[in-house]
Amino acid sequence: MDLVGACRAFVSVSERGSFTVGAAAARMSQSVASRRVAALEERFGEQLFERTSRRAVLTPFGREMLPVARQLVQAADVLLHEAEAAKRKPWRLAVPGICSTAGLARLVAEARGHGITLDLRVAAPAQRLELIHAQQVRAALLAVPADEATWSVPLGLAGVQEPGVRRVYLETLRVGRAAPGPAR
Repeated sequence: MDLVGACRAFVSVSERGSFTVGAAAARMSQSVASRRVAALEERFGEQLFERTSRRAVLTPFGREMLPVARQLVQAADVLLHEAEAAKRKPWRLAVPGICSTAGLARLVAEARGHGITLDLRVAAPAQRLELIHAQQVRAALLAVPADEATWSVPLGLAGVQEPGVRRVYLETLRVGRAAPGPAR
């Protein structure tokens, strides 16, 4: 059972006194609203409404449950809003100052192609580590000797590659390290 959806139907119907009008306000069909409220009543083991041919009137149990159902719906709406806002926030990445502007621009463009907005912070090695610990960036490019590395990954942006999409590799970000020519 979709508890939030059921509570959304319950709240909307209770506010409007009608399954038809309440369902329309909640942007669902009357049959869906009715099924969701029935599932909620089955779960609770009590009726929420006294149904007549024209009205849906809250039972005493329904009046007791309504404030908590409203809180749940409001909390779910806040969560959805925050999730959308978080997706739009830039992904902060601390990078070394030796990265070329062109390479960083390709990295930003590639990320944008995957729906990620990068906010690059150029910083010295110690500052990058400090930014990570202070949680001012989500990630940082740090140099670690191979024998001290605890794990490794192929460099580049994670995601499904579409044909014709250019990849950006870390070695292309360092001045003088990449051979001129087509990007890999």
